[in-house]
Amino acid sequence: MKHLVLLAAFISAVLASDVLDYSGSDFDVQIKEHDTALVEFFAPWCGHCKRLAPEYEKAATVLKTNDPPVPLVKVDCTSDTGKETCSKYGVSGYPTLKIFKQGEFSSEYNGPRESSGIVKHMRSQVGPSSKECTSAEELQKLLDKDEVVIVGFFENKDVDLHEHFLKVADKQRESWVFGHTFNKDLLKKFGHTNKIVLYRPKLLKNKFEESEVVYDGPADKAALEKFAKENYHGLVGHRTQDNYNQFDAPLLVAYYDVDYTKNAKGTNYWRNRILKVAQNYKGKLNFAISNKDSFAAEMDDYGLSSHGNKPVVAIRNTNNEKFRMTDEFSIENLEKFLENYIAGKVKAHLKSEPVPEKNDGPVKVAVAENFKELVLESCGQQGRGSSPSQTSQVLPCQQDHRTPPHFLQTCS
Repeated sequence: MKHLVLLAAFISAVLASDVLDYSGSDFDVQIKEHDTALVEFFAPWCGHCKRLAPEYEKAATVLKTNDPPVPLVKVDCTSDTGKETCSKYGVSGYPTLKIFKQGEFSSEYNGPRESSGIVKHMRSQVGPSSKECTSAEELQKLLDKDEVVIVGFFENKDVDLHEHFLKVADKQRESWVFGHTFNKDLLKKFGHTNKIVLYRPKLLKNKFEESEVVYDGPADKAALEKFAKENYHGLVGHRTQDNYNQFDAPLLVAYYDVDYTKNAKGTNYWRNRILKVAQNYKGKLNFAISNKDSFAAEMDDYGLSSHGNKPVVAIRNTNNEKFRMTDEFSIENLEKFLENYIAGKVKAHLKSEPVPEKNDGPVKVAVAENFKELVLESCGQQGRGSSPSQTSQVLPCQQDHRTPPHFLQTCS
């Protein structure tokens, strides 16, 4: 009896998946049922496939209710029938993701592999760049999304601002969610006429900033796009591997167990404490929170390690120099750290071998700790009579530490 219960639970879990399994012999027939679909060709033993699986499942659940729906499909390349399908579409590594339209292969999928990134990328493949809402229910459904939504309230299509709104929507359709309405009742209900409003999701609402930001600038595409970029993430943004390049230096990042799916309350507990400090530095510094596991390599680069549930904090300036907060996290310690940083009292962190005790030979040994002094500053003095033989001319490879790699590796 116990085994039957476990078997039933297993079958139920499999059936509950929102990812469609088209590993059978009728893939070509099934895929034609969808206008647009994303297909993952995978192998059960592949580690990269296992890592993608939960993100793919979450994205499938969201996109299932999209308007229009975008199904996510999987094909097991180790099954007898799936093997033929994978061979037909030239699959040589796992996971391989391909976009199908009208039942035919359209393009390779080279987008993000986190659920939110998959959702945004696939939404950009279907429908208009901005959804027209003709009823209060449609607009509310749009605003209930767990992401920022930019809405245009227009009297008619001839309004100048409407034209520029659509241009921004077309350009940013993969990154942002747009909606608009011409419904007079909705304009009256929401209190906006010929206005564009940025709505932040409920899970990010807080007492330190407005949840709605109204654009009051000119009917100009560049100005509107600038407004959206400056306000999109709010005072303290949720920085992920999908959007890290949207956060400019100088940037303070707090790393901890950020998880809006399983623990939104705990995530906002720490975010609200950072917000309390961040409100005093608006325009001077950008702030963000990041999941410590997703950005483990970046934390290591900063020399940070996390023990317990409190955030650890670091700043990267416009010169790509890194400054870490060494005291245990608290509002008071964060304020003190920022005061010292602004005053230039915090020493930049360098991953470095020890400086040699003796370094007075004709060939100098440069490590990170003394590189600026030995190489950069000495090179700058060569035109003023210094000897080039005393400095190394080899410069290190440049690396942008904002960019943790997506897991685009495949099993072969």
